[in-house]
Amino acid sequence: MSATIDRDTTPDSTVTPNVTANRRLNLRERAASLGMVWVLIILVITATILNPRFLNMGNLVNILTQNAPVGIIAVGMTFIIIAGGFDLSVAAVLAIGGVSYATLSHMMPAGPAILITLVIGFLLGLINALLITKAKVNAFIATLATASLFSGLTLLYTNSKPVSMATGGYDFLSAEDFLGAPLSVWLLAVLVAAGWFALSKTVYGRGIYAIGGNNEAARLAGLPVISLRASTYVLTAMLASLAGIVLGSVIGVGQPGVAVGVTLNSIAIVIIGGTSLLGGEGAMWRTLVGILIFGTINNVFDILAFPQATQEVALGVIVLAAVSLDAYTRSRKRSGEA
Repeated sequence: MSATIDRDTTPDSTVTPNVTANRRLNLRERAASLGMVWVLIILVITATILNPRFLNMGNLVNILTQNAPVGIIAVGMTFIIIAGGFDLSVAAVLAIGGVSYATLSHMMPAGPAILITLVIGFLLGLINALLITKAKVNAFIATLATASLFSGLTLLYTNSKPVSMATGGYDFLSAEDFLGAPLSVWLLAVLVAAGWFALSKTVYGRGIYAIGGNNEAARLAGLPVISLRASTYVLTAMLASLAGIVLGSVIGVGQPGVAVGVTLNSIAIVIIGGTSLLGGEGAMWRTLVGILIFGTINNVFDILAFPQATQEVALGVIVLAAVSLDAYTRSRKRSGEA
């Protein structure tokens, strides 16, 4: 079994005579791995020049608050992509989460409403997982179909109208502050930290890297490939439901057709951060970098008053550049190993 985990290694000069060449290759890999960090630094400098108040704590908290829902989904999407998968249904699951939470807010306290909404997300993720791991449907096709199915059912249930949320503390994730930031921002921070720990410090995380790096080798080594892959879809759907709760807390309603671009944006965040779309390589800290880059870019666009169409074009170019960089890095790595 061979899986590549996102960490630096230094060749042992006693093992190979080509130690100098290997060290140069290693340095190039390190430079490439930190490429998006430099992009973030350049973006922050540019944003500060355009808006001297960019680094003001209030503005930074605002950026994180605005991007908390998509960032929460990106945490789950990181697991799926490292495992070599794909999920196009997250926007539809987010909408169901928001509508479910808003509906349940008229029936019960916030705690049980959140719990039931997460269970709904679990069931939706389980549908994706069974289609992909048991029915052997291609992940792209399966989640594209369930995205349409979930979205259509939500529109039918709501008659294509928003569902208002009850008053009385159901917006606590967006309204209540802790140390100057809404609870949604702290929730995102906790999820990123938990995702980092799971991927880098646990047997489960090593299994995710293994099936993404070489699915057949992982199976032959005795790893529970099916359950590992299924877990990533269940986890992501639950986080998408949680993101729907957070978004519903912010806007005060459950919108059945909300956040159409969330799917692309969550994938873009993971890829922009440097996690490989081909699976087997990546890290949660990269996703955090992607969230910060995505939020900074949107903030700069707002400063410059760019129209939405221009922002969409720019996002597409950035994603293409990130994917091209990933392909180039992999190509250089293969040529160096040959």
